[in-house]
Amino acid sequence: MSNDLSYEFLEQFKEQSIALRLLRSQNFSLIGSFFYRAFISKNRRAMPYQELIGLLDHHLSDIADTYGAAKYPKPARAYLDDWINSKGGFLRKYLPQHADEPECDLLPEVEKALRWLEEMQGKRFVGTESRLKLLLEMITNLVQGTSVDKPAKLAALQAKKAELEQQIIAVEQGMDSGLSHTEVRERLYLLSDMSRQLLGDFRQVEANFRLLDKDTRKKITLGGAHKGQVLDKVFGDQDLIDQSDEGKSFGSFFELLMTPKMRENMRGDLKRLLANPQGREFVNSDQLLQYLYSYLLDAGTKVNQTKQQINDQLRRYIQEQSQDNKRILELIREFEASALQVKEQQQEITAGEFSQIDGVQADICTQFSRSLYQQKLDEQFNSTVENASASPEVDLGSLFEVSHIDEFQLARNIQQGLAAHDGQVSLAQVIEKCPVEYGLDEVLTYIKLACEQQQKATIDTQQQQKISWQTAEGITRVLKIPAITFVRELT
Repeated sequence: MSNDLSYEFLEQFKEQSIALRLLRSQNFSLIGSFFYRAFISKNRRAMPYQELIGLLDHHLSDIADTYGAAKYPKPARAYLDDWINSKGGFLRKYLPQHADEPECDLLPEVEKALRWLEEMQGKRFVGTESRLKLLLEMITNLVQGTSVDKPAKLAALQAKKAELEQQIIAVEQGMDSGLSHTEVRERLYLLSDMSRQLLGDFRQVEANFRLLDKDTRKKITLGGAHKGQVLDKVFGDQDLIDQSDEGKSFGSFFELLMTPKMRENMRGDLKRLLANPQGREFVNSDQLLQYLYSYLLDAGTKVNQTKQQINDQLRRYIQEQSQDNKRILELIREFEASALQVKEQQQEITAGEFSQIDGVQADICTQFSRSLYQQKLDEQFNSTVENASASPEVDLGSLFEVSHIDEFQLARNIQQGLAAHDGQVSLAQVIEKCPVEYGLDEVLTYIKLACEQQQKATIDTQQQQKISWQTAEGITRVLKIPAITFVRELT
């Protein structure tokens, strides 16, 4: 069924579309470039909230280096919370099952907008032959699959069999030339485009299942009927989504994806394809095909988990049978129903109507707030002066047990390392030559010298190095830090 781009539809779309709101956003360049870098280019389905803040902080730093810090003055967390908490925001923040840290995921409309912008840039290679062959093959399969003419089906299968036999003979006689360089390149691009579209579709399927979950909980809250009647409606919706074209297609996909034979064939074919010289060249610019099965499995698993949450919601509702909790559950249902009604009438109510009290203040009687009378007790002070002992028995040894880190000695250790390693030495090499005596404090002092550039050093946050030492009890401590390399200053 084709979409009707009527005036009324476009007017409503203009006001409600998340994709258009993204394109009209004042910070569109920041939002679009960051989402594309964090999710689309890396094919990430979801990302931990704290990790996303760190990535956005680096992205803002890169922009500030070119356009100045005043371009986007707020911290990364503030921007991210705006994109999550704004009405109909661009990100979905949720707490995964069996996890303590929230994750964020793109909304389907945002991904579609970014994909559209990606296509607007133009493709490096536009192939038509492979698409035409794929189109003809789909038409042929549809005709054969829907035809009830048995002789016609047999004739088509015989023709396909004869074509395969000719190909077998050509291979046996060494006359098969295979695909040309252009044909291989064209099909690789087509395969990559279809894979990206498929992964994007799963984000939409997951959103549809979440919408069903939301409607299910709303029916439970606003049902007001007997438990059996509510469950009849809910299970009816569950059967509807399972038996819908979308539900059946996803079920077949996930079942096929988890088949061991299919998994091994797909991995083996992709491995052989990417071992081809043209395949290796293609992977250098696009790594999607290299991890395609993992991406599909991750996307399918997330959709399946979302679908399972609907069943979990039903199970929790059925288990709420305890008579002891009946009144508590009724109060919760009443509150949830009120919240849903307020949400639906949000455009019509004014602020403060959701909860209010009749009076502006409470009348308080202070008569009973006074404490009971208690008779005062006489306080006795001993004014006798006693001379203290000339040598008090006080152990002051703990005051002298504080370790003292000699920064000058650590600097000499670094200089010795520079002399032994031709003017460039890592912190791990310095500590290997001069073992740590005072534990973590001494290691942190080395890091302080590097950060303050008291000893000229480079710090590579993209790599890590391990620093280890032994305590007085013989326990080995290991610390992972960014790679610190001291270099000799040129004079």
